[in-house]
Amino acid sequence: MKVRTLYTGVCTLLVTVMALTLWPVDPAVSDKTRYRSDVKPHEDVYKYRRSGKILPFKEILKLARPHIKGEIIKTEFEYEDGIPAYEFKYIDRRGRVMELYVDARNGKVLKNEEDD
Repeated sequence: MKVRTLYTGVCTLLVTVMALTLWPVDPAVSDKTRYRSDVKPHEDVYKYRRSGKILPFKEILKLARPHIKGEIIKTEFEYEDGIPAYEFKYIDRRGRVMELYVDARNGKVLKNEEDD
């Protein structure tokens, strides 16, 4: 009787573990873990652009381009010390990955540094 109970318990555990590992993950759920649930960067960009609080991305890129000495590999909207900013990741001519932060409100460079 004890062996059968142990066997049933082990089988139940194995089936549960297998089911959980095969369970599909909803990408929307994983996105919610990356951001605070009440604020998502894309929603902020939309809201700020409509209200005129930030410049259009084309204009930001035009202002940032002279400071980018290499190839852009990624752009992202985020807050840098509470300031709405665009981060441009790029590879400079020496092969280093660099980060340029540009104030989304006025296009001024906040910082340009090597990625750590």
